[in-house]
Amino acid sequence: MYGPILFRKREARMKQIVIEIEDEAYEPFMGMLRICPAAKVVGTNSFAETRDVIDRCFAEAIMELQADKKVYKRPSDLAYIMIGVNDGAINGVDYYLTPDDFTGYLLQVGINQLPKRSTIYNKVNDTVGKFPDWSFVHDVKPKEKIRRKNLFMRFSSAFGRAKRQKLDGFLDK
Repeated sequence: MYGPILFRKREARMKQIVIEIEDEAYEPFMGMLRICPAAKVVGTNSFAETRDVIDRCFAEAIMELQADKKVYKRPSDLAYIMIGVNDGAINGVDYYLTPDDFTGYLLQVGINQLPKRSTIYNKVNDTVGKFPDWSFVHDVKPKEKIRRKNLFMRFSSAFGRAKRQKLDGFLDK
């Protein structure tokens, strides 16, 4: 079974519904929906984790971090988010092969003041191990080590919180 299908009417007075469809009925049902311009499928799994929802949550989490100057000090701090995401510490978020992929994604979701590619490469090369067991090649003061790890933990927490709020709001309507 595919799981619930979520719909939204395009007008200002939108209704959202969850329907559970048997596997064999899924394709015919989706075909009927395509001929109805007043309905739009906004998600096809039980949590409605569409790419758009994940992108908005990612951007909101970064903006929340950027607002806290005790944790987020400079654009190069975004490199630790890339490293943590690539360590698999957050489910549902893409792996970034290169700093260009990551900064391109950040621009796409509306994040400005990005670090340079070489800065991200340097941070990646300086970070050893998987989150939360990061260590750093260059000597870093203990407080700075903690700040870097906390930066990613705060991002992860903000991302999860944003996702829960969006999904709770989506499913409660």
